[in-house]
Amino acid sequence: MLLAFPQCGIQSSRVLRILQYKDKKLYRFGSRSVLIVTTKASYHFDAVFFDLDDTLYDQSEPFAYAVKHVLGDLKGISGAQLFETSRLHSQEVFAAFARGYRPTDTVYIHRMQDTFADYGIHLDDQTALKLQRVYAGNTADAMHLDPSIARALDWCSHHTNRGLGIISNGKLRGQIAKVEALGVDRWISADRIFVSDAVGVAKPKPEIFSLACRQVRADPEKSIYVGDAFALDVIGATRARLKSLWYNHRLRHAPTSHPKATWEVHTAPELYATLKSNVI
Repeated sequence: MLLAFPQCGIQSSRVLRILQYKDKKLYRFGSRSVLIVTTKASYHFDAVFFDLDDTLYDQSEPFAYAVKHVLGDLKGISGAQLFETSRLHSQEVFAAFARGYRPTDTVYIHRMQDTFADYGIHLDDQTALKLQRVYAGNTADAMHLDPSIARALDWCSHHTNRGLGIISNGKLRGQIAKVEALGVDRWISADRIFVSDAVGVAKPKPEIFSLACRQVRADPEKSIYVGDAFALDVIGATRARLKSLWYNHRLRHAPTSHPKATWEVHTAPELYATLKSNVI
């Protein structure tokens, strides 16, 4: 192989030694040496952070799994319907996280009971709690990573200056288990997963977004947050000066009293296409 460095007056096929350290490579030709410094490409965005629940996976899938596992098949009622109804009864859960507290078993029991009561089904406390625990059990068989989401993660990991992260409300152990079950740890390591239970602040407070940016050394104004919940994700990210991509796959209405998301998409392929065209 012929190596030429005309600016140094060197042209030789005899490379005696090549030394490399990080982005520096030293070629030695007898008594002559040439130091080559390669620099990483600079991209428009520093980091892209993702929500976890109902963003990186469809949260109705583990809910439907829990219903079938505990109650069997319910005629005329789908797991997706029950999940949507459960969101209407989740105010106490979200409020607890927003205050920096873990929801109690009683809160989760009431959510399950109120959800099924809307369909004329009575659940005792024991059954309601069992449903919650199976639902929160992070069973790998009950969730999957959409191929378009995987492509989005892969694209952003290669086209940002500081890489990826996750910002999520919940319990650290459970959220880490979900990341591993989905295989998302291929792109995002545990030290880049910021969970309200561990950091002491929850979405939509801007402090959790700011903390994540500081930890990965990303400029908030050059970072993006991707999430499905307008009140938690879009509002929180906007207050912390991040760009927001609202993954509105449940086709919910945005409150008119708040600023719009930077981007809004409704399907996983749209999410991938939007990130690919902007994260460059």
